[in-house]
Amino acid sequence: MRLTHHLSTHFFSADELCSALGVAPDQLMHWQEMCIFPNASYSLENQIKCSSYLGLYECVEHTDYYPRGAELWGQQLLKHQVEQSSHAYELFQQKYVQVLSKCAQQGLVSQDSRFNEDLPEHIQQSWQQFLCSKYGVISQNGLIEEIVYIDLGRALVDTLTEDRTASHIPAQHRAELLSALKLLNRALSHHMEHEKPMSMRYKYIESLIAKYDLSIR
Repeated sequence: MRLTHHLSTHFFSADELCSALGVAPDQLMHWQEMCIFPNASYSLENQIKCSSYLGLYECVEHTDYYPRGAELWGQQLLKHQVEQSSHAYELFQQKYVQVLSKCAQQGLVSQDSRFNEDLPEHIQQSWQQFLCSKYGVISQNGLIEEIVYIDLGRALVDTLTEDRTASHIPAQHRAELLSALKLLNRALSHHMEHEKPMSMRYKYIESLIAKYDLSIR
C-alpha cells in the first residue's frame, strides 16, 4: 500500500479532523499550544510537479495526519470546555484508571510498580507521550483505552518472558502470556511495511509468537 493511501485510509488529515470536530484549524493549533491535544502522528511533505497545457507548475504541500481516535478526544475537550492542561490531564487520568480497573476485573493485573505505588507518575508519563503522539503512531486509533492495553500488556509480557529473553515459557504461564498478547493485539497498530521491523507489534507479538510457538487466534 502506498504511503499516502495508508495515511488517508487510517488517519485523519488536519482538515478532515477539524471538519469532523467542527472547529477551525486555529482552534486545533491553540489546543496544541495549550498542551491539551496531541501533535500530528505523521507529517507529510510532497514536492509536486504539475504539467498541463498551460505549462509546468511546482510546489510543496504539507499535510499532517492524526489518528482516528483524536476526534473522540477533541469531542471531550469541547464537551468539558477544556482550556487548561491540568483539566485535560484530569480527563485523561480518569479514563486511564477506569480502563485499568476493567482490565483488573478480567484478571489482567500487573505487579509492576508502575501500576501500583508509582501509578500517578506512570500516568503522567503516558500523558506526555500521548501529547507528543507516540501512541498516535504505535496504537491503532490513538484511544486512551489502547494506551492502557499497550502499557499493561507490555508490562505483563516483560514479566512473563524476562524482558523477552527467556528461552521458553513454563506451561503454567502460557495462558497468562496469551492473554497479554491478545490485549496488545487489540491495541497495537498494523504498520506500513517500512515500519514493521521497528514496530512494537513485531517485537511484542510477532517475534514472541514465533519464539515461543504460540498463537493468539
